[in-house]
Amino acid sequence: MSRLLSLLMLLLLFSCNTDQLEDKVQTIELEYIPWACDCANWASPEDIDRYNDNKDDSLATLSIFVEPADPSLALPDTIGYINDRIRFIGQFYKAKGFPKGFKSSEKGTQARVFRYTKFEVLNSGYRERAR
Repeated sequence: MSRLLSLLMLLLLFSCNTDQLEDKVQTIELEYIPWACDCANWASPEDIDRYNDNKDDSLATLSIFVEPADPSLALPDTIGYINDRIRFIGQFYKAKGFPKGFKSSEKGTQARVFRYTKFEVLNSGYRERAR
């Protein structure tokens, strides 16, 4: 009986692993949303257009975190402004969570996390702001 219980607990532990990536590699475009919280702040342009009023937190629940696959791929400091649009290539994690290294003084809300291996800046709000 104890072996069966140990086996079941081990199986449960592996099924709860949040580091598992989906098999599908995707190319997605995301826009930065400057929320006033430490929450997922990227969403697709389509979701932003469709749920711009954010009624019932509809846009907030669709927002995602992004995470570089390697520290050398971290987004530059000039990213994080309204109207920033980035094309990312990578994979979603299977379970909701937080990106690696996420720290917050607030109680955060888990969201989908997209782990990217490449990115391309399509539009920079920083450049627009500097004009």
